[in-house]
Amino acid sequence: MTFKQLQVFLAIADTHSFSKGGETVSLAQSTASQHIRALEDELGARLFDRSASHVTLTEAGRLFYEHAARICGQFGEAITAVRRFQGLEQATLRVGASTIPAACLIPDLLGSFSAAQPGVGLEVIQGDTREVIRLLQDEAIELAVVGGQYDADTICFQEVCAERIVLVALPGQFSEAVVTVRQLQEMPLLLREPGSGTRLAVDGALQKGGLDLRSMRVVAQLGSSEALRRAVLSGAGCAFLSALAVGRELADGTLTAVGIEGIEISRSFYLAWRRGKSLSPAAEVFMEAVRQMKKY
Repeated sequence: MTFKQLQVFLAIADTHSFSKGGETVSLAQSTASQHIRALEDELGARLFDRSASHVTLTEAGRLFYEHAARICGQFGEAITAVRRFQGLEQATLRVGASTIPAACLIPDLLGSFSAAQPGVGLEVIQGDTREVIRLLQDEAIELAVVGGQYDADTICFQEVCAERIVLVALPGQFSEAVVTVRQLQEMPLLLREPGSGTRLAVDGALQKGGLDLRSMRVVAQLGSSEALRRAVLSGAGCAFLSALAVGRELADGTLTAVGIEGIEISRSFYLAWRRGKSLSPAAEVFMEAVRQMKKY
């Protein structure tokens, strides 16, 4: 039994004619008849009752029709699925992103990506780094752009760019542009939650500088860079934030960056994908766009 035989069978059943059914699948009537004869011989059952003016399905033919239609439908769906995977038709690329990539990096590359893949829509799912990696492990997303590395056994990470993390405060909150560790310990401090890439970088840098967070005045842990920014602006304390997240405020003087003696904090952003998983062409184009991002 061949797929062509199923196509011919369905065309004849739908048109009630061997000649019209053959035309539908670009075959002569005689060739269409040969396909049906071979199909009936294989099944050991007549599929059509033929008369001079009309062709109708037998009981066996009606039973077979349901299954043949389902098979041909699934065949078409399979072709569509592969074409979508190849980016040849409308498709959606699901990408996970931690806070800063979602707010700053991905919007910057949307123009080039959309031009390269006009048929592909981008769906960005935001969370902290740990949450996004979990989505990747569950295959809820195909790619991720995150600010830290977790579970490298099942996830591949590729560093794509880096940025500075700065201590920001209201103007005049610190009397000097550079403060000592002791001065920092005396200030109310706002932090991101432990699962974020920013927090991971801050914790590592402070520990290298001999600072223990337990000795500091941590007044709040907040779940986003935007929440931290607003809290600092409200006068709640100082905070470590991505230079990208507060670029406007630093430029207009609404906030000021404060240096810490002996401590500099930077972090990398990473492309992440499941180890051993084949990626769609749309995902490959997106990855290349991310790789072209400059160092911030």
